[in-house]
Amino acid sequence: MTQTRFAHQRLDAYHVALELFRDVELLAAAFPRGHADLKDQLRRSSAATVRHIAEGANRVAPRDKAARFALARAECGECEATLEMAEVAGVVESGRVFSLRRRADRVAAMLVGLLRREAARVSRSNRSRTVSSDMAASEE
Repeated sequence: MTQTRFAHQRLDAYHVALELFRDVELLAAAFPRGHADLKDQLRRSSAATVRHIAEGANRVAPRDKAARFALARAECGECEATLEMAEVAGVVESGRVFSLRRRADRVAAMLVGLLRREAARVSRSNRSRTVSSDMAASEE
């Protein structure tokens, strides 16, 4: 594997989301005529999930990272809901959708973990700022 300077390449969530995107593209290509709205939404939400994970991973500030990871989780949820809608509408067979919905759930769970990590970083940062300002105030 080639070395990269981009942080998103080191995240499992990114790679699983990319697999989801690939498989969504394959599924969407098989959609019958008359379901362009579901097909378009499915493709856009899976792609946005990947992009937001990459953007979040490459941000520096914990709050910026968390905001992008939260967007990625929302897009992933939209992708899963659209897969379910396609299944309910009879556009695709349940068997073809099951593994994609599980993968979307896995990506969402990984994003929750990333969000927790960034929330902890924000909390630690706030505590260190409070300690620093308390020390500065006591020196005055």
